[in-house]
Amino acid sequence: MASTAASHDQDNHDHILRPRAVKPGNPMVLRAMSEERTLKPNGSVNMHHSGLSSGRSTPLPADAPPSLQSISSARKQIRAQQKHRMFPTVDYFARVSHFDPKSEYRDFKGFFVLFWIGLAIMVMTTMLRNIKDTGLPLRVRPWQLLTANTWQLALSDGAMVLSTGLSIPLQKFFRQSNGIFRWSRLGMPTHSIYQVAWLALWVNWPFMLNWKWTAQVFFTLHTLVILMKMHSYAFYNGHLSTTERRLSALDNPETASTAAAVRYPSSSTNINEITQASEEKKDADAKEALTQLREDLAFELTSPLGQVTYPQNLTVWNYVDYILCPTLCYELEYPRTEKTQWAELFYKTLAVFGCIFLLTVTSEEFIVPVLNESALRLEGLTKWTDMGLVLAETISMLLFPFMVIFLLVFLVIFEYVLGAFAEITCFADRHFYSDWWNSCDWLEFSREWNIPVHHFLRRHVYGASRPYISKNMSTTLTFLISALLHELVMGCITKKLRGYGFVAMMLQMPIVAIQRTSLVRGRTLFNNVCFWISMILGLSIMCALYVLV
Repeated sequence: MASTAASHDQDNHDHILRPRAVKPGNPMVLRAMSEERTLKPNGSVNMHHSGLSSGRSTPLPADAPPSLQSISSARKQIRAQQKHRMFPTVDYFARVSHFDPKSEYRDFKGFFVLFWIGLAIMVMTTMLRNIKDTGLPLRVRPWQLLTANTWQLALSDGAMVLSTGLSIPLQKFFRQSNGIFRWSRLGMPTHSIYQVAWLALWVNWPFMLNWKWTAQVFFTLHTLVILMKMHSYAFYNGHLSTTERRLSALDNPETASTAAAVRYPSSSTNINEITQASEEKKDADAKEALTQLREDLAFELTSPLGQVTYPQNLTVWNYVDYILCPTLCYELEYPRTEKTQWAELFYKTLAVFGCIFLLTVTSEEFIVPVLNESALRLEGLTKWTDMGLVLAETISMLLFPFMVIFLLVFLVIFEYVLGAFAEITCFADRHFYSDWWNSCDWLEFSREWNIPVHHFLRRHVYGASRPYISKNMSTTLTFLISALLHELVMGCITKKLRGYGFVAMMLQMPIVAIQRTSLVRGRTLFNNVCFWISMILGLSIMCALYVLV
């Protein structure tokens, strides 16, 4: 009877509908199941358990061998995969959004594409409005404005660059001179006088030829770039000539100076570290100090890559290569890429002309008409309140155009122009800017917005003055020279010397001091918002003041 009842129960169980067995997708699970012989030949899971097992997991003892632990883990994974819901489920995890400050997501290239699409929409709507009003797509013809003074600009720019070639024979003369014209005596003042005369000539050149503002802006900016290049070339090679003279003099150590060598600080070297190292060397004995001094001087005369040694670099080809490289700080040698990527060069060159076109359209369509209209309205006003209202309205109408101008100037200079010259010269270091858009104060912005100029000022202004004056005085001097250069650019563009740009630049120092206080420091979002507001508002105010006042 018992056997008959068991047989009857078995037949009833065979007619029960069961869910279709699912083949696990994990190969490690399949392997464990095949070893356990719970996997059928067709790949489905054998759900029939032996009479000795209830089908549920039995806790393993703590000293179970690894093989049994693997089998137990495989069983748990199989049961987890077999628990399918009939309605689709959604997996939820503890995650943050892409724009959350805690997010590590950094790829926002789509917004860069959106920026260019927005500019294209702006140009198209401007053309449609102008066709409706004047019958022409643009109020002015950008081609005529961009091609104005082309031949004069090309010839003058070439003559300006060629005139800096006098630095090569001057450096050779200072190096070979054993009298008063060595670099440490009259060599440095002589070259400094030459730089001042050179700057005065080429800054006044566009005024004498009465160029358009587009040609004058390009020529003035390029003049300042070449000035900084020439200064870095002259003063670094002058430093190397003095170093070579000291190394040669150490062949007779009895009459030579054994003062510790002082090198130009690199972008990552603190000057205080150099001073501390020099003080430690004084405690060494004379023989070791003399050997170390020779090594320091010889190290200074060799390029960072070890392929060029001074004075092998005093050649025309080396100077031409340096002029074309996208850097303002001269070095004996630079890291290079294997070859020029011509497709990338073509793309960047095309982008340069596209940005210049957009800059011209934005200026002539959204800035110049506003300034002309405001100038006419100010002519008949006598009350300061009415004049203030006109200025306020003008500034508000210039906010968006100058934000576009600012971003386009950044792109055309630091991404496309410098990138194109980096491709031409195979210049490997393309770190021309950092994430300045996240700046929390003006000092941080000055370091990250224009890295080539920052390196120049740190090396040839701050670093050169630091051994003689305090840290605060060196910082003030650096800001002073930067403010003077910005005022010079604004004066050349507007043909007015008002000092607004100089005052605005110098006001950055007390603003930075306030932002570094305990009440404001650390509030990154607040400081970044203040930075962007002051940047956009400051550009519009500067333009309105220089043109209308």
